[in-house]
Amino acid sequence: MNKTKFYWLIQMLCWSVVTLLSIQHIEFTDFNQSTKTIYLILYFFTGLLSSHFYKIIIGRFHPDDITHLQNALLPIVGALSIGSVYTVLDYQLYNYSDTSFGAFVVIFLKNVWKVLPWFMFFNLFRFLSIYQDRKQRESHTENLLRISKLESLKKQLNPHFLFNALNSIKALTLIDNVQARESIIQLSDLLRLSLNLGEQQKATLSEELRLAENYLSLEKLRFDTRLEYDFQIQEDIGNILIMPMTINTLLENAVKHGIGQLKSGGHIRVTAKTEKGYIILSVENSGVFDPRPKSNEGGIGLENLKKRLDLQYGDNASLKIMNAQGKVSAIIRMPY
Repeated sequence: MNKTKFYWLIQMLCWSVVTLLSIQHIEFTDFNQSTKTIYLILYFFTGLLSSHFYKIIIGRFHPDDITHLQNALLPIVGALSIGSVYTVLDYQLYNYSDTSFGAFVVIFLKNVWKVLPWFMFFNLFRFLSIYQDRKQRESHTENLLRISKLESLKKQLNPHFLFNALNSIKALTLIDNVQARESIIQLSDLLRLSLNLGEQQKATLSEELRLAENYLSLEKLRFDTRLEYDFQIQEDIGNILIMPMTINTLLENAVKHGIGQLKSGGHIRVTAKTEKGYIILSVENSGVFDPRPKSNEGGIGLENLKKRLDLQYGDNASLKIMNAQGKVSAIIRMPY
């Protein structure tokens, strides 16, 4: 049920109840049938139309322009207004024997008390509706901003990856032209896959692993025996959806700052497993991790990845890099 239908349903129910309650302080038996009918109809439509008119007036004001004190006083003002109308209606339809001011005040307060709950409910409902709409707008705006930032980071990712791959081929052309040509073919396939993944909000683990294997195969041509690698993947988790280009970012870092800095080369191990609703991805490489910032080094790889994880998962995901047993371990933990 939408808000408009709900509003009119509550209106009808509320003023039907108020009309029936009005009988309590009127000697209804003194009325003939036609007067009773007119009385009930007037009572019902007076409340219905007056409250709707009240809603229209309140709706002309922007919620931010109304103070908390005004919000508290609005239902009282509304109840006093319609209570006054009902009191006049009572005196016109029924000849009270006691026309003193005290009797008038008593009838007036009874009428105000009858309609006050409606105004309290209406203002509470209006406040909750405004609050909900505001929260939805804020949430929608935050989602648009988050998606915009993610798209911006993903657009930075592919040029960064391409730059690293081209550097690898450039180094290879100085060593072996035949392998360089093979590398270009592999790079073409690799870029096709990475571009497809870069356009997706999510990728399957198997797609990420295929990209990782292609990347390491390309780097193997450049490093030859200086690079060894293997995969340790838990069974039956290939269809799990993860953030695209995660493993590859860790691999680029492992090759550039790990294997590439060692004369004898080293080993890279890629692992993936699940644990209590989380998937844990790990890239372990030979070398030593230096946590000190390197201001002379460009690149956006790991910093980009951290921002993407934060935007996508918030505090539910993490990226840790540490030295362990003579090797560097980069570990991503994210929900799936």
